[in-house]
Amino acid sequence: MKKNWLYFFMLMAIVAMPLTSCDNDDDPEETPPAEDPHNPTSDADQVVVKTFDALEYLQGCLVVVDKNGEVVRNVYGSVLDKSQPTVISVPAIDYAAAEATFLGWVAPGKKATKVEGGYDYQLTDAKGNAQGSVSFRAATGEEGLVAIMSVAPGTDLKQVSEVRFIDSDSWPENFNYSKYVKGEVYILNDYSLRWTTDQTVWDNFFGSDIKWDFRGRDYDLMPFYCIQGNTYGKDAILIWLSPDKDNVGAHPYVKDYVEPEAYKYLPTVAEAQKVLDIYNDNVRSWNKMLEEMDKRNLLWSSKMGIWTTGNDEFLLGEYDSDKKLIKCLDLDQNDGDGELGRICDVKLDDYYRYRYLRIRIIPATK
Repeated sequence: MKKNWLYFFMLMAIVAMPLTSCDNDDDPEETPPAEDPHNPTSDADQVVVKTFDALEYLQGCLVVVDKNGEVVRNVYGSVLDKSQPTVISVPAIDYAAAEATFLGWVAPGKKATKVEGGYDYQLTDAKGNAQGSVSFRAATGEEGLVAIMSVAPGTDLKQVSEVRFIDSDSWPENFNYSKYVKGEVYILNDYSLRWTTDQTVWDNFFGSDIKWDFRGRDYDLMPFYCIQGNTYGKDAILIWLSPDKDNVGAHPYVKDYVEPEAYKYLPTVAEAQKVLDIYNDNVRSWNKMLEEMDKRNLLWSSKMGIWTTGNDEFLLGEYDSDKKLIKCLDLDQNDGDGELGRICDVKLDDYYRYRYLRIRIIPATK
């Protein structure tokens, strides 16, 4: 990963400056600075995620909840009946489209078993321990209903009891989704995260710990780039990247995302996986997007500066408090690891600062 060396070099320059003294014989020998714990040409501070937690992944496909189990935001679909807040409805062109959506919720490395009328999905954690199950079945006997995903008793899928796939022709007009076209930029009402600090770069160089205070979400009209349109039975995927600004308050450390629970407002691993698949399939198209957004002075590409991150690594909204690890979407292209994008674990006390992104997933339209 292309970590930002500039502020490190400045620190080295300060340490190396000659100190004047009346008696050179009394000058103590300079102690060389501690070696940088991270090799910026590799991803040694990250561990690639190879096994996934199926329940956590499915949760991240549908609803984000806080530590008390309350809804932070809906990821996909709509609650059509407010008296049934745990029943999520999704428009579907036909059964095949509903089936594809459901199978897209199966975590990488996991498998839903095909049975008569649909699928059974036994949920297991990263170590293979059982977590309950969900079932997907074609609907019969109810007009306009294509299929249903049911949650088995004892399965701790929070704020979701059922997902109903509604025929697009029967979908209520007041819940209609707009059509989005790949390669277009859309101005959407969304939020960015805000931290404040009253310290400067020099405070950090001379030993002061810079503290970022999380101030919450700022809602505004924001430019989202459509990397996949919602036609031909596919979901639309729109993204916004936090600008790599040369600003002391723009890019805090991992702990400054985790401790105030700001990470709950970041994309889930399931959302990030959809972006990752598109990125790995066509990096050239991704770079074209970055070039276009940079021309708009939005600073989506990684930049070099004192307070930029100098990388394309974005923290995600899933944190393991026991292991003190948070998920990260690593989209660096020239980090020497021989891979394209990947999802990694990053430690709470990681040495580097990170960016974040927003992802919007919109169901397919006819």
